[in-house]
Amino acid sequence: MQTNKTDNIDLVCCIVNSQEGDQCIKLAAEKGVKTGTIFLGEGTARQGILKILGLDQIKKEVVLFVASSSIAKEAMDYIAEKKKMGRRNRGISFRMPLEEVIGTFSYKKEEVFLEERETMYQAIFVIVNKGEAETVMDAAQSAGVQGGTVINAHGSGEYETRRVFNIDIEPEKDIVLIITEKEKCKELTTKINEKLHLDDPNTGILFVTNISETKGLV
Repeated sequence: MQTNKTDNIDLVCCIVNSQEGDQCIKLAAEKGVKTGTIFLGEGTARQGILKILGLDQIKKEVVLFVASSSIAKEAMDYIAEKKKMGRRNRGISFRMPLEEVIGTFSYKKEEVFLEERETMYQAIFVIVNKGEAETVMDAAQSAGVQGGTVINAHGSGEYETRRVFNIDIEPEKDIVLIITEKEKCKELTTKINEKLHLDDPNTGILFVTNISETKGLV
């Protein structure tokens, strides 16, 4: 169903093979995206559907950019077309709605026709101590999930921290990103918490966001 509503802001995430992040940024720029960020990542898929999708390769790049929902959708569709996402080892992308964006630029609100869709997938972000990404994936596997992506959030200096989703990430932290069907999300987060005891101090943090649209998940 289509409704007339104010254009919102989305975060687009593309997970692609090593050395392909710059191409995604350039393709997004052709559709009006102003800037983007590339993180190093590590694929953790072991078997099953995510291995079939090509997420079993080790070296990955995680591309993030923010744009109005209409531009984000157009850019993501364009990247998926050019990168031939959906084929083996061609990467995946997804976009998530944001409540607020503050930075060096802003987007004007505009009235557009947006297609309303029920959310089918959710993104789980788990920030844990260095070396515990494998424990996260063990928990995920026990819930039937076969892979994810570990994002390199290391600072470049000895005492430097990096802010990801407005959270300080110290050099000894790992960020694990898992895409899962909405109906499986609660079981998965429960399994992860049982393994890592995230309610205890200094153990980690987990948060879940809805995904508006995906490309490359077949």
